[in-house]
Amino acid sequence: MHEHLNALAIHAYYCGELDAGRRACDRLLGLEIDERLERQTRANRTWYTPRLADLIPVTFARIEIEPAAPGWALFNPTVISHAGRLLAIVRSSNYRIDEAGRYVIPPEDGDRIRTVNLLVDLDADLRPSNRREVTLPDYERSGYPVEGFEDCRLRATPTGLAVSATVRDAAGWDGRCRIATADLDPATGALSRMRILEWEGLGHHEKNWAPIEGRHGWLYASRHGGHTVTVQADAGLPGVYEVLRHGTAPRLAGGFRGGSQLVRVRDGWLTVVHEVAVMESGRRAYEHRFLWFDDSLTLVRWSPLFSFREPRAIEFAAGLARHGDGRLVVTFGVRDAEAWTADLSEDDVCRILAPVS
Repeated sequence: MHEHLNALAIHAYYCGELDAGRRACDRLLGLEIDERLERQTRANRTWYTPRLADLIPVTFARIEIEPAAPGWALFNPTVISHAGRLLAIVRSSNYRIDEAGRYVIPPEDGDRIRTVNLLVDLDADLRPSNRREVTLPDYERSGYPVEGFEDCRLRATPTGLAVSATVRDAAGWDGRCRIATADLDPATGALSRMRILEWEGLGHHEKNWAPIEGRHGWLYASRHGGHTVTVQADAGLPGVYEVLRHGTAPRLAGGFRGGSQLVRVRDGWLTVVHEVAVMESGRRAYEHRFLWFDDSLTLVRWSPLFSFREPRAIEFAAGLARHGDGRLVVTFGVRDAEAWTADLSEDDVCRILAPVS
């Protein structure tokens, strides 16, 4: 079967049978295949992936604000609905990615990647205002040349707002990615009560945990050891978290990576995740899909795979929130160089969610 599906995954594109080619790729990725075939299949699938606007109506708007420093990029925004308004954090960094996929850092910064986050309000038309810098609390640093909170997710807590993010220069971790959490003052942008969730039980690097709206903890993996897995920080033991297993999940979900928060939609949770393809050139492409989990956090429905604006490029969604009457906003970055919003109807998103098979 592998050989037939692989042949279909390759040749359907040249026959104009895009839906058949996409389904062949997904079927292959749902089987137990070797690493070489998986990589090839993910790259092949990018040629069948539609833009989001091919699936449902969507309005895009670029987030245009001053970066943290002249020449720095804006990308990978997150968003939350809080106290009747929308708040967003936009990442601003000192590097760019060239055509070969290499990181290019200004000579004055040596080999040091620097990130400063910017907090803004979004109005009803998703236009930004009231830009202020997010200030980090003091913490012991290792000197590793990646500074700042990377790819923040905004989340609500019983006492207000907080962020979770990747940190790489925390002392004692040799540059390994760890999840840091901190409380956020939305008026000033100041972070406080920082914690680094230090236990190494899950992986060498920890990134992209997806906060769950209305519940403590984060979605860690749509499929880990055959199940949906969440993590929850132990409030009584600093630097410790516990791992919780939920419903079983199909093999295809093993390629899903964290994206937006999980937002309460129709008695369950909706989120946006990404999947990674490595092209022949060595460059990566990120593609997305909506997932819907039921009240037990079992993966029940999913959308077709899509790109937001640029097929076969790095696009990265880090925010999802309700806004207005029956509307959803997704925030995403493009090529680590642009920050965007996507304005969608909740009904339209739910319409393209199909039962998990």
